[in-house]
Amino acid sequence: MSADANPSPRTALAARSEEATALVVRSEVPLGLQYAEYKQYLRVDFFHSCAYCTIAESEARAIRFTIDHYEPQNARSDLVNEYSNLMYCCEVCNTYKGDRVPPQAAREAGHRFFRPDQDVRKEHFERRGRHLEHKTPVGFYTIETLDLNRQNLRRLRDLRERVLECDKYVVEGIMALRAYPIDFLPAEMRHKANERIKDAMLAAEELVEEIDAVLREHAGSPLVDPDLDAGERSATRAKKLKELEAMYPGGRWRAPRAPRRTHGKKTIPR
Repeated sequence: MSADANPSPRTALAARSEEATALVVRSEVPLGLQYAEYKQYLRVDFFHSCAYCTIAESEARAIRFTIDHYEPQNARSDLVNEYSNLMYCCEVCNTYKGDRVPPQAAREAGHRFFRPDQDVRKEHFERRGRHLEHKTPVGFYTIETLDLNRQNLRRLRDLRERVLECDKYVVEGIMALRAYPIDFLPAEMRHKANERIKDAMLAAEELVEEIDAVLREHAGSPLVDPDLDAGERSATRAKKLKELEAMYPGGRWRAPRAPRRTHGKKTIPR
């Protein structure tokens, strides 16, 4: 598969919805590259969508995509260029995740980030309307830390559901036409019936393409709207995470900052 191949939004939604069960399967990639050089492979392996919130490139026109280090660079310098440690990630999730790294005791209890190349999504998350709910500590920590119920994602889930429902009826119509028992019609009607069915199938397929076009046109719009409940949600999330961290006293939940070197009177990040 070409690294530049960009699947339709419908394909991306089907592959990367919250209910998807298939794990991300990593490609065989060249060894020895710098991590930024793996982006073309990550795009394909992660179905052109975020490893955490599942938003697709075609939906996230207002948000750029980045490379996330599952184990932060400051925590595991040995994994900085290791492909298995790299996740394709929208900038919003990457910003929320930052340099967070749960201590070992918390991880053993399941409080860690979800990773789609090892975890089955539906085992950790479930949909309730437009909200994503946790089923496990992995789901809880990922949802609360990355704010996976932020406004644009709630709106996107609603849009996906509407589009996929419409798409389902179109596909069912195509299948019904293909199954129509033409042989039972009188001979003089078979040719005309075949032609009409072909015309209808072409029209149905064009409708599916139009649905994709609508998704491309409108999926980005909620992403730039003000998030009206962001402050309240942030306070609630912070309280939950603080309570969780209090269960593991003495444990560090963030990677140590990178060493800094001085140059004259200025302090320059390394």
